[in-house]
Amino acid sequence: MRNLTIIFKPTDRCNASCLYCSAYNQDDLRKIMSIDTLKKMFERLEEWAATSKQLEDIKIIWHGGEPTLMPMEFFSKAIELEDRIRRTYQLPIQNLIQSNLLNLNEEMVKMLKVLLTDENGNIGRIGTSYDPFPNIRIAKNNDYNTLWEQSIRLLKKENIPFGILFVVHKLALKKFDYIMDLFSNRFPGIGIRFNPLYREGRALIGDKCRELYITPVEWGDFLIRLYRQWEKLDKKPRWVPLKEIDDFHLHGSSRLSCDFSGRCATTHLGIDTDGTLYSCGRGIDRKYEQYGNIRENSFQDIVLNPARQRMLNRTTYLLHTHCKGCKWWNYCHGGCPMDAAINYHSIYKKTNFCVSRKKFFNTIYEVPRNVD
Repeated sequence: MRNLTIIFKPTDRCNASCLYCSAYNQDDLRKIMSIDTLKKMFERLEEWAATSKQLEDIKIIWHGGEPTLMPMEFFSKAIELEDRIRRTYQLPIQNLIQSNLLNLNEEMVKMLKVLLTDENGNIGRIGTSYDPFPNIRIAKNNDYNTLWEQSIRLLKKENIPFGILFVVHKLALKKFDYIMDLFSNRFPGIGIRFNPLYREGRALIGDKCRELYITPVEWGDFLIRLYRQWEKLDKKPRWVPLKEIDDFHLHGSSRLSCDFSGRCATTHLGIDTDGTLYSCGRGIDRKYEQYGNIRENSFQDIVLNPARQRMLNRTTYLLHTHCKGCKWWNYCHGGCPMDAAINYHSIYKKTNFCVSRKKFFNTIYEVPRNVD
């Protein structure tokens, strides 16, 4: 693993009750990571840094639940442990965080700025979710969007960059022009990731969410309409997945997002609150095939774990079976393994959004670029 990305979930707790939350765990809502487990994670990273001849950099994405519900002392200890690895091994570490922003205040923002600032003085991005429609993203105390707007102002005051995740649901399809006007005019130049609503977690068990479901065909139609609007913008913002796909098609850039790259098994790990390892954050949400636990297993054990080996073999298997002969293989690589796990209970299937992607590629690009 040359470039290691760790999706790190220190807590399952959350201060929101969003209808489509895929991370929702109804059986265990109050888990938090202990300082001992945090220390063990960095001990394992030190072991890996000391023995691996490949590791070049580490990216840690703090996730949840809502990570800012952790005590300030927890993050202070993480900063201390990271700095030791940086100094000892001259190993770059970048921090990002995914937060609903409902718990921010000036003290928390200043601490996050320290956490997110790397050894070169660059500040990592805070990713946050936003939905303009009422009663979808719901704060447990107070109005969600009011708190969110206050926190955005705090981030801007401290010059902390942020990006937005928008979950595409039925209302967004009906109000497409409104959504486009909102993101292109209110958030110009801001990176936006558009995801389809995943039928997992609270979104699967909650009756109120069923009317928001979209089909793979509707997701494909949305991507096409989204691209047509995006290509008209004078300066194209980083709208995911459009920007990466377009760069790949036009320039051969290999920086496809993880759910298109087919390389997630070589780059990503997910660490749950108790130290259990999975393929990524979505793997944690689904509790799909453990890779071990940092309290008991070294990183060498983890990378050789049979579950991870199965994940590594997925791309080769799909290339010779379900995706054999697909002209868009180099653009998609079978899609996210967790899409397959959600819908087929096996990663050895292609994404159920295959029809979405083919419709988009065939409409927008018609013919794939030549790939050696």
